[in-house]
Amino acid sequence: MSRYRPHIMLVAAAVVYGAFISVHKIAGEGGIAPIAYGFWQSLGAGLLLLSISIATGAAPGRQAIHLRAYLVVGALAIGLPVSLLAYVAPNLPISIMTLVLAMSPPMTYALGLLARVEPWRWSAVIGIGFGLAGVAVIVAPGAAMPGAGMAGWFLLALLAPMMFGAANVSATLLRPPAMTSVAMASGVLLGSAFVQAIAMTLTGQTYWFADFPGVVDGALLAAVFINAIFVTLYLEIVRLAGPVFFAQFNYLAVLTGLGWGWLIFADPINPVIWVAFVLMAIGVVLISKRTATAPANG
Repeated sequence: MSRYRPHIMLVAAAVVYGAFISVHKIAGEGGIAPIAYGFWQSLGAGLLLLSISIATGAAPGRQAIHLRAYLVVGALAIGLPVSLLAYVAPNLPISIMTLVLAMSPPMTYALGLLARVEPWRWSAVIGIGFGLAGVAVIVAPGAAMPGAGMAGWFLLALLAPMMFGAANVSATLLRPPAMTSVAMASGVLLGSAFVQAIAMTLTGQTYWFADFPGVVDGALLAAVFINAIFVTLYLEIVRLAGPVFFAQFNYLAVLTGLGWGWLIFADPINPVIWVAFVLMAIGVVLISKRTATAPANG
């Protein structure tokens, strides 16, 4: 059974994270400021995992090398992209928002190539081409966008996988000494909350639960548990099976994200979306055929 543990965890991570886009949409439509949304869900998930790691005698490291990784990876992998997606989500259908996840591997490889932590591989370059072809299908006039101006929102959302890619490269360059996945996840989430707290203070985008309990509070609570579960699973899967194996998460999460969108919002799926998904999935497969060790987060 232990042989299939990474496979089971990968599917579980995709199912859990697939719901995240729908949660972003609920929170965004509820009117919560995006940065405040990112702060509270990161803080809640970080404190939850911190309490678990302390209770199990495996508290996160507190040396400078740990703190630097927590802040950089936390901001790029969670805080900033989550806030961005919450800002964009009310303006796009769930099916289109979900495809953003499939662009993480191309962005990771491109940035890794620039940072010289990834070698030049023609399969990966061709994979990036397939990913961009999927994007082109989405933004083409009269294709998948049901409303005018949505192409701009989709292109803005693509900054999120660019941040995911930067986080993956940063995790490779700033990787701290080994610790448990729960402890590392708590540090990354609290690092995200710290960065978001500064941004929230500077921008005045606060949220203080004035109407508790409400729809937004329910979305925040769901985001807390999704983050806590997913970040822990991500780190554990990479530890057990490596980042190349985890790269498959990106298209599994697209499928589960489309499923959650259909269940929660009865979101219709334009046939063009499936064309774009197939192109992006081919790109992910080509990019995943590698021997490098850069993580491939979703």
